[in-house]
Parts: sequence; C-alpha cells; structure tokens
Amino acid sequence: MGKFNQKALGAKPRNNHSKKPSMKQKIASRGNVKTEVEIKPTPKVLNPFEVKVNKQKFQVLGRPTKHERGLPGVSRSKALKKRTHTLLREYKDRFKSNKMIDKRLGENNPKLTVEGKMDMRFLALEKLKNQNKKSKFLLGDDEVLTHRGQSLEDIEKFDDPRSDSEDEEDVRLGEAYVSDGHFGGGFLKKTEDSEETRNNRESLIDNLIADSKKRKEERQKEKEETDDLTDKLDQDYKDLLDILVPLKNPSKAEAVPVKLPDSGYDILVRELRFDPRGKPSDKLKSAEEVARINKEKLEKLETDRLNRMRGEADPSKKINHRSADDLDDGFNYYQGPKVEKTLSFDIKEASEMDNQIDDVKEESDHEEESGESDDDDSFSDLASSQESDNDEVVVKEKKVKKKSATNQTARNDKIPFVFKVPEEYDEFHQLLQSFKDQDQRTVLERMIKSNHPALNGTNKVKLEKVFAFLMQYIHDLSGTGSSLQLLNDLAPVAYDLAQIIPSSNVASTMLDVLLEKREELPNLKKQQPVSVATLVFLKLTALIFPTSDFRHPVTTPAYHVLIESLHRPVINLPIVQIGLGLSTVAYEFVSLCKRFIPEVIHYLHGVVELAIPRPTTVAAHHLVFPFRPVGIESQLLVLTGENTESLSPEKLKLSEMDYNDQFRVSALHVTVQLISNFLDLWHELPAAIDVFDPILKSLTKLPVEIYHSQVKESVEALVLGLSELKAKTRKRLIHEAKKPRPLRLYEPVIEDYFDGQKKRVGSKEKQERDKLQHKLKREMKGAIREIRKDNAFLGRQKIKEQIERDGERKRKAKEILSSLAIQEGEFKKMKKAK
Repeated sequence: MGKFNQKALGAKPRNNHSKKPSMKQKIASRGNVKTEVEIKPTPKVLNPFEVKVNKQKFQVLGRPTKHERGLPGVSRSKALKKRTHTLLREYKDRFKSNKMIDKRLGENNPKLTVEGKMDMRFLALEKLKNQNKKSKFLLGDDEVLTHRGQSLEDIEKFDDPRSDSEDEEDVRLGEAYVSDGHFGGGFLKKTEDSEETRNNRESLIDNLIADSKKRKEERQKEKEETDDLTDKLDQDYKDLLDILVPLKNPSKAEAVPVKLPDSGYDILVRELRFDPRGKPSDKLKSAEEVARINKEKLEKLETDRLNRMRGEADPSKKINHRSADDLDDGFNYYQGPKVEKTLSFDIKEASEMDNQIDDVKEESDHEEESGESDDDDSFSDLASSQESDNDEVVVKEKKVKKKSATNQTARNDKIPFVFKVPEEYDEFHQLLQSFKDQDQRTVLERMIKSNHPALNGTNKVKLEKVFAFLMQYIHDLSGTGSSLQLLNDLAPVAYDLAQIIPSSNVASTMLDVLLEKREELPNLKKQQPVSVATLVFLKLTALIFPTSDFRHPVTTPAYHVLIESLHRPVINLPIVQIGLGLSTVAYEFVSLCKRFIPEVIHYLHGVVELAIPRPTTVAAHHLVFPFRPVGIESQLLVLTGENTESLSPEKLKLSEMDYNDQFRVSALHVTVQLISNFLDLWHELPAAIDVFDPILKSLTKLPVEIYHSQVKESVEALVLGLSELKAKTRKRLIHEAKKPRPLRLYEPVIEDYFDGQKKRVGSKEKQERDKLQHKLKREMKGAIREIRKDNAFLGRQKIKEQIERDGERKRKAKEILSSLAIQEGEFKKMKKAK
C-alpha cells in the first residue's frame, strides 16, 4: 500500500539493483525478449459436420458443376454479419434525418440580393401578422394577381386562340360587353366612363345577344357566298379540263373538232362519272350448294344434340360466366321449318316422334301445303291399337276436312285481325271464351302477329305476359274433360310463342308451373289420381324443351315430377288410366336419348300383374309399391264378364270413361304396346335380360285366350321378343384392352465433332433472348430469396426489441412496486410508533 502511494505521489522508487532477480522476474524477462523465429498459429481445423456435399446421380460430359461442396453455417454467419452492418443500421436509422433543407423565402433564388431576401421575408411576416379570419378572403388594392408567373393585366383579354384564321374583330366580343355585361362593371372596370352613360345590365345583355346574332348571320352569309364562288370555280375548271384534254394529243385534236359539252346528255355523263360504283351482290347458289349447306346444318344440329345428350360441352364454344339465377344453360331450339307440334298421346306415333329430322321437315312441308293440322292426331287418345283404315273411310275423312277448311275460312273472315294484349288474366280468359273453340287458335296467332317483337321493342314483354296467360288458360281447360281438342289446338301456339320470347323467361314460367304441380302431389286424397293438368304440362315440356340433354334446367325437374307422379298408390282404375298417360310421356322423354327409367318399367310390369287372375288371399310377389299385393286392388284389370273375346281394344280417353271390361282390355293392350316400345329402346342395355325377365314370366300367366285376337297377337309378339332377348348369351366382363406402354428410351444425340458445349437450336437473336430470360429468371429467384431472408431478419429484430421493451417495462413496474412496498412499510412503522 505504501509503495503504491509513493508511486502515485511521484516518489522515486528504491534502488533494488543489489538484489538478485527472483524466479518470477526471470520468467517474465524471458517473455519480453523477441526471438528470431516466431511461432506460427496452427490453422483452424474445418468441422466436417459443417460441410454440405451436393451429390449428383451421374456425371455429364461438358456440364459445369457448381457448389459441389458448401459451408451453409459459415455462409449463414457471414450473411447475418453483413445484414447487421447494413440492413440493421438502416432499420435503426429509419426515423433519423441528417439533412438540412433551407426553406426560407428567396434562399434558392440566386437573382435576389441579401437585402431583397430580407425585404421579402419582412413583407411576408407583416402580411401574416395582419391576417385574421374576417379578412382572409379579401384582396387588397395593392395585390397583384398573376397566372403562370405573368400579371393578369399584361395578358391579352378575351383572346380565342382557336380563331386565328378568322377576323379577330368579328369574332371577339367588345371590351364593354365583357366588362359590363359579364362582370357588371364596378370598381373592377378601369375605364373612364361615367355612371350616367352606362346602360343597365339587362340592356347590355340584350345588345350583346343582338350583336352576336348579327355577326353570326353575316358570317353565314359570307360563307354561302364563298361556297357559291367555289362551286362556280370548280365547274369552270371542269369545262376547261374537258377542252384541254384533247390538246394533249395533236393528232386526235385535228381529227376530232373541239366541241363544248352543253347538251343534257353530256351533263348527265359528267355527273355519272363521279357517282360511286355499285357493289356486286352474292351470287345465287346452285341446287347442289343449297343441298350441301342444308346437310351441313343438319349434321351440326345432330352433333350438338348428341353432345348435349352425353353431357359434353362444345369445345368451339366458350362458356361464359353466368349468374346463379340464369336459366339459359346453353340449350337451343331447332330453327328449322315450322313444325306443327300437338299434344298427342298416341303410343304408335309417339314411338316415331323426333327420330329423324328429315321426317320432321317432310311433315312440315306437307302441313304448309295443306294449310291445316291433322285432326286425327288429337289429345284425346292414349293408345292406338288399330291399323290404317279402309280407303272409303280415308276418302270420307278427306271430304270432311275439305268442308271444315271451307267453314274455317268463312269463320276467319268474321274474326278481327288485330288484337291488343290484355293486362289481366280475366280479360284474356274472357276474350278467348267469347270465340268458339275452333277460332281460339286463330285469335292467339293474330294476337302474336299484331304484337311481334320485330314491330316494337316493348312487344317482347307483352308476349311474355301472353305466354303466362296461356299457361294459366291451359291449366283451367285441363280441369274439364270436354276441352281436350281445344288443348290440342293450343299446343302449337304455345310452341311457336316459346320460340319468340327469350328462353329464360319460358323456362322460369314452366318451372313455376312444375313446382306448383309438384306441391300438389302430397295434398291429393287417397283415391284421387294425379290431375290431368300435370299430365298436360309434362307433355308441353317435352314439346317445347329438348328432352335428350344430359342435364337441363327444365326437363330434368320434369323427370322428377313425372317419377313422383307414378308413385301414387294404385287402388282404382282412374289412377291406372293416368299412370298409362304418364308412361306414354316418359317414353317421349327418353325416345331419343334412350335413358333408362326403372320406375316406368316397374309400373308397366305391375299393370300386367293386375290382369292376372288369382285368389284374393294369395299375394303376388311381383306387386310392390305403388301396387297392393293382396285384395281386390291386386286384380283391377281382371275381366269379370263373359264373351270378352269380342271386346276389341280402343283408344283411352283422358276424360272420364266407363271403367268396365272394355277399359280393362284397352288398358292391357296399351301396357303391352308400351313395354314393346321400351324393349326396342333398352334391348342393348347390359341388364336388359334381368330387367325384362320378370315381365316375361308375368306375360306367360296371362289368360290370352279370353282376349280379343288383336290383344292376343300383341302379347305373343312381345313374348317372342322377350324370349329372343333371354336367349342371348352374356358377355363376360373383361378388362379393356389397352396397348402396352413402351419403356422410355433415352437415345443419345451423337455429333461428329463435340467441343464441350451444347448446341442450341435457333437464331442468334433467339439464343441471346433465351440467355437473357434465363439470367432474369435466376436473378429474380435470387432477389426473392434475399428479400425473404431480409424480412425474416427484420422480424427477428422486431421480436427482440419487443422482448427488451417488455423486460424494461416489467423491471420498472417491479421497481415501482418495491418502492411502494418500502413506503408502505415505513408508514406502518411510523403509525405503530405513534
């Protein structure tokens, strides 16, 4: 301690040379002596766990390999250190500013002197002191207004740069008008005119308008005179040109004398010379070209129909976005010749409906020639078991048709030709009821023609209303059995009307009707069949919309309504009658697409079982819902009378009939015909044998000897067809034969001379562009990677700062709480002492 103090006070140390150095001093002195050979530091041994080796599956000659051995840990530490010195410093200094910007008035103007700058600042400061809220928007008398650095007094007033070609004195308005008329004069006007000589504002405006009109008329008159002179000069030039043209060729000038064209013919020739030439029209197509075009159209329509049936979209058409409530899903109607479609429930004709487009065209041509629809193809027949009638009956029918056509022409003359669209359905119903049933179709057709959309843009809305009224009218007529022929006449009108108005509106109307019929099904009584209106609207759906589409916004719901309508419990003959009508409509739905409907074939099988006699106590195994296997309901079609062989089958009416043995024979004949039609559709199905085998067993149990010969022949023909189907051998299920996939071979590209570089195909510009694109892509990837690493680094830094702030806050809170605890303890101690 004493030695330290002496040294600190500057005292001289003692002389210790007489003492021998100790061992520690010797060792310390040896360390201070520099030796000639310095010991080199040993190199740092590389940690083998920090080395990453990028292995390759195989070596490629001439391909340069990079980064075979890498040090990710070392690279990561270097990158972290670099970001610490660069990015972290920028992050911490983001709110700091080390620049000083001088924003004093006049400081950046080199033309001003120091005194000028001081004067400018002094004036600005004085103006700022004198300003207040009341005088904020007032302009002083000494205020000089400028525009783009130029005083407003120096700018030329009332100058229109667009009128350079015109006379400025004529175009521009006078200063008096502008100053007094627009600005009202006052202290803004710097003229010496006295108040007495000024006119009031209204007189100035009137004078201004009159003067403007006068100038406009003068300019118009001058323009007309100029145009007349120009036309006259052009005419003189044309006359002179006709004279000078022959002078260019002296030989022709001598042979042909010069003659001024003054006749009317010459003037007409000159006028026609400047008329535009006519454009050639399209040439007439030959019969071969017309036939070829029609064939291509039909082929395209058939291709579209098959695509829709399979649910395949047309690749040539682009599917646009549609809203959820859009009903127009791409289906279109056949835009061929007009086809008279009727609500026919004839089984024989339904099987041939819509099979070939050519047949439809021939039918339409025949109807156009005859001018009338076929009355025999009526709504009132459910099945036709008769062949063609005799010649005498045909001749008689032709005479009746001719007579009816004459009567129809006489009636049409009494019907008005123009009809307005009613606003309410009651008016529409009253209008149609005021005419006879035979004239209502004519009334509707004339109403549509009088309000066609091509005549007026608002007529489309009117026709939409007519379509809705017509659907309601058909619904009302369906409740009466005496109006079936009228329904048959109104069906073509509904079809034609659906082609005129937008398809989405037609679809929405039909969907509302089908939904209403669907809601009526659960509310029907136990013994009540499905309404005839449901059957009619299902038939209309099959007529208006395509039934062969794989999925359709209207026909697809109609399928479900039809199937649910077949699920009515069969406990009486009226339900059987409506069920056969529904089965006929189902056949028309699937006649083109051949879609399998198991509910329909099951229903027809049950109807056949109803005609097999058996004891009422014995249950029929094939009768399941909607049929009853035991009781009287299981033998509804069993014949009860005698001499039934003489009962020939007839057409079934949708109206009320006498449900006797005649009805039972006709119902069985209809059922057999429907099964035959479905057999022709579905005989190619893989499960056709299993589907129709139970029907074959039921047909063999029928007592066909008690039926008419026509029914007997149809049953035997069906049994023969089903036996032939059962005799077919089944094909075993095998995997689809696929061509074996060959092994992928890598054939080498052999070059005559290889210089170690890969040859690239293409021009030099393309190679350079590819090279630049490759570099750009590589740099872009690297930049994105670095940006992600920078964001991760900044994220860690923010978390670190947040942890530090939280720790500092906790420390301060702890200090405050401890100081409060100490104060509380001292306070209690003082209180206890008192």
